[in-house]
Order: sequence, then C-alpha cells, then structure tokens
Amino acid sequence: MQKYIVRRFLQAIPTFFGITILSYFIMVIAPGDPVSILSFNPSMKQEDKARLAIQLGVNDPVPIQYLRWLIGDDWMMLDTNADGEVDAQGDNYGILRGDFGTSFKFRGSNPLVLISERLGATFELNVAVLLVGLTVGIVVGVLAAVYRGRLFDNMTRIIAVIGDSVPAFWLGLMAIVFFGIFLPRLLQAQGIGEGRPILPMGGRCAPVRGGCPPVFLRMEYLLLPTFVSALGVIAGFSRFMRASMLETINSDYIRTARAKGLTNNQIWFKHGLRNAFIPFTIFLGPTLVGLIGGSVIIERVFSWPGVGLLLFESVVSRDYPVIMASVVIGSVLTIFGYIISDILYAVFDPRVRF
Repeated sequence: MQKYIVRRFLQAIPTFFGITILSYFIMVIAPGDPVSILSFNPSMKQEDKARLAIQLGVNDPVPIQYLRWLIGDDWMMLDTNADGEVDAQGDNYGILRGDFGTSFKFRGSNPLVLISERLGATFELNVAVLLVGLTVGIVVGVLAAVYRGRLFDNMTRIIAVIGDSVPAFWLGLMAIVFFGIFLPRLLQAQGIGEGRPILPMGGRCAPVRGGCPPVFLRMEYLLLPTFVSALGVIAGFSRFMRASMLETINSDYIRTARAKGLTNNQIWFKHGLRNAFIPFTIFLGPTLVGLIGGSVIIERVFSWPGVGLLLFESVVSRDYPVIMASVVIGSVLTIFGYIISDILYAVFDPRVRF
C-alpha cells in the first residue's frame, strides 16, 4: 500500500504541471486582458497602459509569463517604468516557493488570503450538500434495489434521470422564481402572508456586524442552494447504489441471513449495504471534486460568498493570480480525491491489495 501511494503521488506531479500549463494558456488566450479592464478610461494614455502591463507582468510572451508565475522573477531584471531599460529586479518568488503573486482586482491582496476568507462558506455549503446527497441517495438506492421493478423503483429512476439532466443554474433560477415570486403571490391571493419571499433568495446570512451567526441560526439560507446542488448528487448516488445493491442482494450470504430470520432492515442496511458500499467508495472521490467545481455555478446563482463566487468574479475581471491560485488548489484537491478513493477501496475490501 505504501509503495502504491508513493507511486500515485509521483504520477500526480506531471499531471499537476499539465493542468497548470493548460489552464494558464487557456486563461491568457481568452478574449480580454486585465489591462483593458483595469484601465477602462478613455483618457488614459498608452504609456500609462504599457506601464500598467509591466507592473502586472502581462507584457511578456505567454511562456515567459508562465515561467515567472511558476518559479518567480527574482532572478530577472525588469523594466518597471516602460522606458525600454531594465531598472529593477523582480520580487516574485513563484508558486513553487509559495508565492502566488498579488491580485489584480484586489490590489495588494494575496490570492491565498482571499481564498481562505471565502473557504469557510464553500466548505459549509459542500458539507451540507454531501450529507444530504449521501443520506438520501444511499437510502433511495437501497430501497430501489430491494423493490426492483415496482412503483418506487420506477419513480426514483425517472427522478434520477431528471436530476442528472437538469442544469443546476436553471434549477436554481426556477427555485428563486418559485419561492421568491410565484408562491408568495399565490399565498397572498389566498389571504396568507404579505407576498414576501418564502425563503432567502441569496446570500449566506442577513447583513450583520461581526460576520454570520452559527449555521443552525440561519438554516433557511442553506435550504435552496443545498437542495439545488444536492439533487444531482442524490441522482448519481442513488443510481450507483441501486446497481451495486442489486448485485449484493442476490448473494448467498443474503439468502442465508434471510433464512436465519433476520429482519429486512438488518438484511438490507447492515449486511447488504456494507458490501454494496465497497464499489461506492470509487464514486466518492470524484463527487467531492465535482462539488467544488459545481459550487461556482451555485454560488453565483445564489450570491453565496464562497470560493466559487470569487473564482467567477476573478474570471470576469481577468484576475490571473486568483484564477491560477484557484486552479492549483482545485487540481491538488482533485488528485487527492482520486488517491483517497483508491485507498478507501482497499480499506473497505480486504481482498484488494495494491
């Protein structure tokens, strides 16, 4: 196992650099540039724009920009005033030495600091989505396998297909329209309520001094984004668990447990679920990664102040340091997610040896 883990980490090194190279080049060749966005002033002179490009480090060829971002530019002499002559040494140490640069949009701010300030909100939302998705998805999957071919099984499969097919941004907008406009007006027409939204339409909490209160005091803000994001997770988990459970309930030891007089709950959730959960561990790692990626859409729709919303704002404003810091963190979490899935598979199934 130890040799396998070391080998996987060694294999992850070229994967990591490949992700950063591809992401950086796509980011740079995309339409728009940070100088045009930050210097949105018709009266700004070309000399000032050139000086700003040098200060941001986006005037060099793309390979040089990537190299400076990766290993730093403290070994280079730079032209900081756009007069054609080098006059100062670089002060960026590169990400390999822990320096992610300075944000273009939030001038003077470290990208890691900006991400760490938003990380709590994203973690809070993703934990809620994962708990709901795991709990509901596993139970629905087990029951759908047990009642195979019946009404419950057919209905849950239809709902799972819909949950996988409906885009999260569309579902989020429909939820806002329904709970914020349609349902309040319908209740008001019946003499119930004042036509105000049933649930908060966005944000993590009401604006208060000192930050948000504990999560159990503002659960209403979590309901809509959690439901919208968890629907796809529930759909995937339930279908995967159903397929895994169908193989398990036809095993000899399940028939033996039933012959011994055990209750259905003991057979399904104690004996059957334990073995059906083994292949399920492979699905868990990619799901965690998918939640991180999907939070960009959910946080934008519901104005949830997390890392996803920060990444969206950074892409719009071409804030290269924050974008690449998010890419690095996301790629590292992705690699760790898949490695953890393999390790969990060996933990749950003693027959597996790497």
